[in-house]
Amino acid sequence: MTPSDVGAPQATRPRLGPALVVAVLLAGITGFVDAVAFDRFLGVFPANQSGNAVFLGTSIGGSTTSTGWQSGVSMAGFALGIVAAELLRRRVRGARFGAWLLAAEVVLFAVAIAITGPIDGVHIIGGVEGYVLIVLISMAMGVQTLVVRHVAGTAVATTYQTGAIARMGAAVTRVVSRESRLREEGELAVLVLVLAAYVGGAAVGAAPPGEWRWALALAAGVVAATAVVYFAAPEWVVSASAE
Repeated sequence: MTPSDVGAPQATRPRLGPALVVAVLLAGITGFVDAVAFDRFLGVFPANQSGNAVFLGTSIGGSTTSTGWQSGVSMAGFALGIVAAELLRRRVRGARFGAWLLAAEVVLFAVAIAITGPIDGVHIIGGVEGYVLIVLISMAMGVQTLVVRHVAGTAVATTYQTGAIARMGAAVTRVVSRESRLREEGELAVLVLVLAAYVGGAAVGAAPPGEWRWALALAAGVVAATAVVYFAAPEWVVSASAE
């Protein structure tokens, strides 16, 4: 410690708990929705746009096992959701911005549920109805992207994980080289937990809970409950805000 450091106030570490709980919960819901939508009624990933980009490319290349242009529609819907969220940002200020985004996500889910009704077994919905559902649910995932962007100073994304894996590798390298060890260990822990939540949510989506006729309603209910908490106590999750 240098003399200039003596008596200097210690930096306050951002609150980890509340923001991390929200990020982990939403990442789990994302994995759940991706698994249910892909396996049971859409055949595309509403959130995992890296996978959809591959499907779109193989469709253009002539693969007979590709999901076709539905993947491109999902990519466009996801982008549209982000645009809608950014427009909402211009109208809503303050700590409850994330709560309003979650409310918008619930509305999109509700419209999709009204169209699908109960999902019996595995039935890929095609035609105009299928495209509308892809847009609605992909938009919901795009909107969710802006709800949580930072946890304890660590940039996170609850709707895609490729970048997180790359940053985890970089963090491990910095930890091994003993550069800012404690901070990097904290960043690594956040990224691992969010990734594990996404994988866990997908596992639940492929298990009996995801086979429930109202599986999409289950996801919407969890998001709605999170929105209520966020509205009631925005300061509790203020570090998870997209501000």
